[in-house]
Amino acid sequence: MPVAPENPEINFRIYNFCVKAFRSTRKLLKLNIKLHQDVEGQKDAVQQGDIFLFNHFARFETFIPQYLIHEASGAYCRSVAAPEFFKGDERFSQFLYSIGVVPNDMPGLFPFLAREILHGRKLVIFPEGGMVKDKRVVDHKGKYSVFSRTANEHRKHHRGPAVIALALDAFKTALLHDHAAGKYGRIERWAEQLGFDDVEQLMEKAVKPTVIVPSHITFYPIRVSDNILHQAARLFNRSINKRFAEELIIEGNLLFKETDMDIRFSRPIVAGNYWRWWEKRMLPNAVHEFESLNQLFELKPGKTNLAGRIHAFGMKAKSNKVRDDYMHSMYEAVTVNLSHIASLIIMRLCEQKLTRIECGRLHKMLYLGIKLLQQTQHRLHRSLCNPEEYDAIVNQGSIRLDQFLTTARNLQLVHIEDAHYVLDKKLIAEFEIDEVRTENPIIVYANEVQPLSRVTRIVDRAMKDADKLSARALAEYRFNDQILGYQWDRQRYQRKRYQEINSQQTQNADANWFFLRSSNKKAPAVLLIHGFLSSPAEMRSLGERLHAAGCHAIGVRLKGHGTSPWDLRERNWHEWADSVTRGYDIAKAFSQAVHIVGFSTGGLLALHHAANNPQVKIKSVTSVCAPLNFKNKNMVFVPLVHHANKLVSWVNSEGLMPFTANQPENPEVNYQHIPFRALYQLQRFIDHLRDDKLTINADVYLYQGDRDPVVDPSSLEELDNLIIAEHKTRIILDSDTHGVIFRNIDDVQQKICASIVEPV
Repeated sequence: MPVAPENPEINFRIYNFCVKAFRSTRKLLKLNIKLHQDVEGQKDAVQQGDIFLFNHFARFETFIPQYLIHEASGAYCRSVAAPEFFKGDERFSQFLYSIGVVPNDMPGLFPFLAREILHGRKLVIFPEGGMVKDKRVVDHKGKYSVFSRTANEHRKHHRGPAVIALALDAFKTALLHDHAAGKYGRIERWAEQLGFDDVEQLMEKAVKPTVIVPSHITFYPIRVSDNILHQAARLFNRSINKRFAEELIIEGNLLFKETDMDIRFSRPIVAGNYWRWWEKRMLPNAVHEFESLNQLFELKPGKTNLAGRIHAFGMKAKSNKVRDDYMHSMYEAVTVNLSHIASLIIMRLCEQKLTRIECGRLHKMLYLGIKLLQQTQHRLHRSLCNPEEYDAIVNQGSIRLDQFLTTARNLQLVHIEDAHYVLDKKLIAEFEIDEVRTENPIIVYANEVQPLSRVTRIVDRAMKDADKLSARALAEYRFNDQILGYQWDRQRYQRKRYQEINSQQTQNADANWFFLRSSNKKAPAVLLIHGFLSSPAEMRSLGERLHAAGCHAIGVRLKGHGTSPWDLRERNWHEWADSVTRGYDIAKAFSQAVHIVGFSTGGLLALHHAANNPQVKIKSVTSVCAPLNFKNKNMVFVPLVHHANKLVSWVNSEGLMPFTANQPENPEVNYQHIPFRALYQLQRFIDHLRDDKLTINADVYLYQGDRDPVVDPSSLEELDNLIIAEHKTRIILDSDTHGVIFRNIDDVQQKICASIVEPV
């Protein structure tokens, strides 16, 4: 067995090499590591923290936090690992020592780590000890404990970090007292013993509070399918044990199958805050009993010294309190995701002895849980902040929900029968600690959020209130999704690489959705759809006119619009059509009489929605200046440029010619640049409409400017021939501009209002 060095030093050359290697390896893996540094009440937790605590779920995560902390702060980290890593291969154990890792059974561990903290090292500790595979850390009384493999039972978490922090704070308090009292000889002896060049260096450390930063690592999603690591292990060793096989399956999938690793810091804990004022006055006398840090941590002062006895007793009691506080704080930092909420709902249903639930009912519970959690300050996974990832749950599910349910079905935990989810008995079965992750990840997810009382209360409320949620209340939540979606999309395209194009945009009008609600319970609802390159601001004045006439007016934002030309470049026409569908779903909850008004490309989308949803009740569809044919004949070259961009994109992701300049009529609402991809999508949409007749069960109004500089007026005739409707009306506008609604050319707004609002 390798002999541990007495005071192992960090090898900065090897450490820095490992930092660079970690950066390279991180790019190769499909592990999306996100270090969140937004700590409530403290913006520089990484810089100010001394001891960083993390939960433990996978072996490889033991080696990640210290490199992330080094990247964020520049400080070198010490970490504590299980002794088994230092047994057997002496070269590997020496490597661990060189990068700051020490075993938890190292003689004089606590005073060694305290000395390292005083010299500016950060300390990384996993106070749970072994890996918490089932993530069950709260018992039925709400007390914290963790499963111990060696004891084969649940035990309290380690309080070593608390002891180190409290003892360090006591030591610093004594130094400050001596300095204030002019007892410089004592300080000089400590500075020499601890390896400081001068007293000033030691006193700089003494004035800094000792700070513990509890942190939580959340993996999402947890997959249980086979992977290359497990297959390779079976190939070379057919008889691998259950524990090793389970770890290869879970951790191989975490590394190689697009997993998010969210690391969040919780509220920092300052050790000095745990001493009362009178205790702080006695601390120097207690510390003066000790000649070294080793004696300080032994907590065995002379029997005749009252201060020493109080110090020993207080350290034990306070370290238990600090330990409980940092474990509570650690588990509060969980990044809540969709699988957490779904798992908690399913386990709550099991507790209620329910074995079946309608799919739509569970989806509504899940969606309401997400919306209620958004109203809190709790940390949510980014997929729960981006409606594009979760709002489809209300209708048919989402990619993330489908992945969760597929895993549940494959493990025979849940199956679908007659539009119901059936909860299988395996959900409440007992599993060994080495089986639970691969046999029942639902209970693992539920256990992880069980300590979050606020989250569990909200999920309970969502389950209770979902059945009482009215159509209008649901629609209000969905409208809020659209507001959040705009903010999310806009933020996403604020990165540096997009700024050159973004800085040239002139649009300054509010580009978000709008909803002008009528007080009349029987008011019609009008869905307003803007044109290509524009935003809802283009339709706002018409919406206000309709609202003044007694209507609900909802302005739709087509995906990719009103944010950045880069955003539009990434979208397709199906996403624009989905935006219209979302708007219609909101509108129909407020009125039985829904009208749709679209301008330009928005007009085509209005007609498309009505034709593709013959079962829904739409009173009228109004299309204004819809483009089937363009005045600019260069549009025929758009597919050619698009395909050229695709060919070049494998070398240059931006393509040959990603944008072309635009000179909009209304620069305050339109992009100044047109993505060629978006033009190609527009052309594909037009070709799709031309493929077949558009049968519309509503009154149809078609408007077209006679001298439109953008849309060839022949579009009106062709569009009329495409549409099959009982009532069609064609209106020619006296206009030499394209943006007729925004500028209200030829009183087009009044004409549209007259066709929608019945005269009193």
